[in-house]
Amino acid sequence: MKNRRIKEADFIFSLMCELLQEVAPEIKEDFISLKEDTTIDYQLKRKLLDSLESKDISKLIKAFTLYYLLLNIIDERYFISLNSKAHIKPTLEELKSQQYDEEDIKNVLRKIKFYPVFTAHPTESLRRTFLESYHEMYDDLNCWFQFQDNNAKEHLKYRLNLLWYSHIVRSEKIEVLFELDNLLYFMESSILQSGVNVLEEVQNTLQIPLKKSPIRLGSWIGGDRDGNPYVTNGVMIEVMKRQHQTIIEHYLKQIDKLSRELSIAQEYSQPTQELLDSLEREKDYLDDMAKKLFLQEPFRAKLTCMRQKLQNRILALNLPQSALYENKPYMYENPKEFIKDIDMMIESLDKRSGIYLRKLKNLVLLAGFHLMQLDFRQHRDVFWRALTEIFALLGYTQGDFSLLPPKEQTEILNTALNAPLLDLNILYGKLSKESQELLMAFINFKWAKERISDNIIDSCIISMCQSSNDLLCVLWFAKQSGLWREGKKTRISISPLFETIGDLENAPTILRELCANPQYVEYLQSRKNNQEIMIGYSDSSKDGGIFTSNYSLRKAINNLIILESELKIKFRLFHGRGGSVSRGGGALEDALLSSPDNSVAGFLKTTEQGEVISEKYLNPKKAEYSFSSALATLLKKSVYDKYGINQQICNRDFETIMQKVSEESFKAYRKLVYETEGFIEYFKSATPIEFIQQLNIGSRPSKRKNTQNVEDLRAIPWVFAWTQNRSIIPAWYGLGSGLEEASKICDKAILQECYTKDLFFKTTIDNISQAFLKVDLEIARHYNAFVEDISLREKIWNMIESEYNLTLKWLLYVRQEKELLTSEKCIQESILLRKSFLTTLSFFQFYLMEQYKKATYEEQRQRIAKQIITTIVGIAQGIRNTG
Repeated sequence: MKNRRIKEADFIFSLMCELLQEVAPEIKEDFISLKEDTTIDYQLKRKLLDSLESKDISKLIKAFTLYYLLLNIIDERYFISLNSKAHIKPTLEELKSQQYDEEDIKNVLRKIKFYPVFTAHPTESLRRTFLESYHEMYDDLNCWFQFQDNNAKEHLKYRLNLLWYSHIVRSEKIEVLFELDNLLYFMESSILQSGVNVLEEVQNTLQIPLKKSPIRLGSWIGGDRDGNPYVTNGVMIEVMKRQHQTIIEHYLKQIDKLSRELSIAQEYSQPTQELLDSLEREKDYLDDMAKKLFLQEPFRAKLTCMRQKLQNRILALNLPQSALYENKPYMYENPKEFIKDIDMMIESLDKRSGIYLRKLKNLVLLAGFHLMQLDFRQHRDVFWRALTEIFALLGYTQGDFSLLPPKEQTEILNTALNAPLLDLNILYGKLSKESQELLMAFINFKWAKERISDNIIDSCIISMCQSSNDLLCVLWFAKQSGLWREGKKTRISISPLFETIGDLENAPTILRELCANPQYVEYLQSRKNNQEIMIGYSDSSKDGGIFTSNYSLRKAINNLIILESELKIKFRLFHGRGGSVSRGGGALEDALLSSPDNSVAGFLKTTEQGEVISEKYLNPKKAEYSFSSALATLLKKSVYDKYGINQQICNRDFETIMQKVSEESFKAYRKLVYETEGFIEYFKSATPIEFIQQLNIGSRPSKRKNTQNVEDLRAIPWVFAWTQNRSIIPAWYGLGSGLEEASKICDKAILQECYTKDLFFKTTIDNISQAFLKVDLEIARHYNAFVEDISLREKIWNMIESEYNLTLKWLLYVRQEKELLTSEKCIQESILLRKSFLTTLSFFQFYLMEQYKKATYEEQRQRIAKQIITTIVGIAQGIRNTG
């Protein structure tokens, strides 16, 4: 008997056939044939492909892409059906059943903070048009499957029909402000309402009104300048203004709705004296109609005042600062004033009448007047180049400041930090364009904090941080721009980003040096001795392989926890996780519970990148689940840490084994990627990287530098390319060798014991297993044929195939399975179902890559390249991963 998921997949297949009968009957039979033929015999499929016209190939690619899009909806429906309940209250009850004190649990819950930071990393392969349609088609499928609603089915066919005649791939490079528009769409259609619902869940669990939001929203769009020349000061200011305008306009809609509903007459519901007094003070700002309301319907009158004060914030933002000082506008200065008015109304109404005002209050707690806190990220080299110019002008040094001995650099930085403040306007005109941009960015931060919200900018992140002086450089800019003053609260967090394995190992040395520097100690004291540290998952994985990356991150975090007590400061960890397993992806809940003891302390800041945003936050129910489960798991982890519950084995034997696995997997990975001569040529030939770099899915370039090194290729296109050729090397390569060598220094059964008893090892193995099941070496073998150097092709393929077999052997052994993921049937079923269907689109891709290499005319090459790019989007949808 077919299960629900298979039945629903059959329905969408029949729906696709109906669509094709209407819009492209000439390919319907080929679509059916290719979908049902899951064999790997390329020669048989090639005969069909050779017989097709180019336009029919394009139509089939689009048909399969739409089919995968619908399959994703089926999976999402299934997931939500299993995870639709609230998480926070049940977690509290679970902890109580484990004999933890209820008041202790609630105290932890009051303090926890989940801080998702939405980034525009180029991994969302679908256009916004398709994402919006996805949203609607989800609702249509729900109506059809639950109620057999024919109207829903017809609307679904209507949406599919429109998508059929739409471009799947963007025709132009996406700009930063388009990336912002996409994120604002998520905010307004899903994230804000879902966040408010979860705040209500927390409030109901605590049984008291919230004073602060346990969720803080963040963004890198408009602030992430590392390697992205399109993020300028002008763009950053526009982003901050649009965020402000978006959330104020969102509040205005809520106020208008409340104004229509709260027709409560004063004679039936007496307002508090505080509310009446506030109206008396503000009545001069009311028009004649509103003044009449003041006498009869005070709640509507108050809402009219509130609306005007919100509207004036938008108008005032474009006025010069001097105009605001001369004639202070009638507006809210900050969200606290807005919340005070909301509370005033809530206190005047009974519980039922004030329900939507309480929702509005929670929305303001969540989004303030800034909507999302922006992080500023820039490469360390940019700061050093700027200070080289500035310090030469000030007479501190001559030549390249970054080349001086570290001790001498520190002395000069301390001198500069102790010197009087400069006139930045005079300094600005003497600098290069790059240094002007950097200096003006800090001046703009101060402007935005004063004019929009103190919360509009959160952190200044230093990419590829390598020394304590990197942070002192940023401290100089913070001081000169007025973001830091001795004896006052610092208005920006200076955050080192440790990305490579070497940088992670060096982090404690850097932090010890900083805590010995009087200037930096004063900065830390102004932030209550809190130091944010960002940990990068992507580059450490590209640097040393998946297992070594995970183990190095774990060790680095453990070392930081030990260092906290030594230095008497608190580290606030910011996890730079990607969507794929090889870039730190996987279930957030598993990652939290398997993290080192005392590494969370009620706080989690993490990136939500690219396709992860649409996967987790496009659907309001999925967004609510994402917020609720993150807070629930954060609560559980924080309580466990508070009570000293150890989630890991952490004995000497275990550490010795893990160290061995890490060392040997590192050797195997480095041998392939960095030590095999000709590997970069293999990579460029055996993957569609050439076409991925043409995808218009992000504003950021795919390379840091125009070189041919693996080091300079960004982690996202690196992972994206290996995922497309179905070998997915970054997600598993080296693990088999690591486990094989570790088994030689211990009883191999200990590896099974580690898996069952240690959450870190189990989570790592489980994540790799899920990615590994998506690998299809039979498909990858066809891409391998594109490498013209036969000896290079055979050498690298033999290494990949050998490591694949070794990894499969050990995954099965450690997990005690005969077939991978048999203990996780739902996940296994979903992956295998997609895997069989994906074969066809992969065949299309390497068939077209063959044709591209044979093409002699530029027009022909461009047409084929466009088709290849469309297959990339289709495969990304089918495999549910890009980078």
